Amino acid sequence: MRFPLRLALRHLMARKVRNGLTVMAISIAVFLLCFLIAVVQGMEEGVRSASSHRLVTQSAVSLFVDLPTSYQQKIDTIDGVHLTTKFRWFGAYYQDRKNFFAQFAVDHERFLDMYTKDIEIIEAPGGITGPAARAAVQKAFSNDRRAAIIGIGLRDDERFGFQLGDTIPLIPSLYPRVDGRAWEFVIVGVYRPLKARIPETTMYFRSDYLNEAFDNGEALGTHGAGVYYVNTDEDVQIDQVAEDIDALFANGPQRTQTITEAAFASFFVSAIGNLPLFLGTIGGAVLFSIFFSVVNTMMISGRQRLQESGILQALGFRPIVSTMLLIWEGLIISLLGGSIGILLAIATEGGLIRIFAQNIQNYHIGGSLVMLALAISSLLGIVAGLAAGIPFLRSSPTEALRSSG
Repeated sequence: MRFPLRLALRHLMARKVRNGLTVMAISIAVFLLCFLIAVVQGMEEGVRSASSHRLVTQSAVSLFVDLPTSYQQKIDTIDGVHLTTKFRWFGAYYQDRKNFFAQFAVDHERFLDMYTKDIEIIEAPGGITGPAARAAVQKAFSNDRRAAIIGIGLRDDERFGFQLGDTIPLIPSLYPRVDGRAWEFVIVGVYRPLKARIPETTMYFRSDYLNEAFDNGEALGTHGAGVYYVNTDEDVQIDQVAEDIDALFANGPQRTQTITEAAFASFFVSAIGNLPLFLGTIGGAVLFSIFFSVVNTMMISGRQRLQESGILQALGFRPIVSTMLLIWEGLIISLLGGSIGILLAIATEGGLIRIFAQNIQNYHIGGSLVMLALAISSLLGIVAGLAAGIPFLRSSPTEALRSSG
């Protein structure tokens, strides 16, 4: 096997430009393939990690229609409901519109209790760490109406670099202040997600800070809740609880639709169409482009190698040797291009996450994806080399020597 491999390497070096362009095409194709697969896997992981004991209640009309704040107390009275908190989209940005991240107004007395298994507090006032950090953040969250908790991504992103204790101004898009100034928030805690569906670039702040500004005429807006997150008891039928919530508000003033957290997460994927199918179709096109790039290169090499095949057969080598040469060449080209594409995908992972932020939440080039990309590259290289080398198995030395190549 060493003889075909060494000869294959010499053949590759003899056509540097052609083979180099093929390697480049494969690199780009494998990079795109890794990107698409990672996006789909990230979406699926977010849905799989949803809590099996949590519901989301929204308006039956539209997600963009607020629910009355009075609904929270009524939901709390339903059998099987353990804890409820409101979420309201804020929609502001930091300094420049391109510096956007998600912010939600929540019930500061309930938020951390609802997410005991979903987030870990890693920074708290006074440098407190470990289990006591959550209590320290809860105390600070209750003591300052401007208090906010941020994800680790907002701390580490160079665009923001928010630190514990910082006062950050956010420019509103939905709820402008009457005096035209920015809203100010004080960072009292930093969290790390423990579940894939929890983004690390989100800020949570007190809903009463927003409501008090509305009541005092300091800002334009009214009380409301975008959705209610509902933790249920572990020993109840979650579907029955959802039906009871919707039945309670069947006659208004705002009808509700209550679904599981997993279904709510899936909604955002389905809202832009069958994205996995769409990305899968693109991925299939990428695979074909890889295959035909290698096949085209191998077929050209095969036509140029017919006389060489005849000489090798005349010297006593079997036709399979010429076929193996093309298989080795196809494999080397595919693996080289595939490896470059994988390295490019890994190197750009952090940059793509910063650029697309929550749009590609859970984006990660993991070990299993690397192995899959290498396996696909290897298989396509072998198949392309074999397709180009099959004619050698059927040609006699005389026919091969007569060929003009």
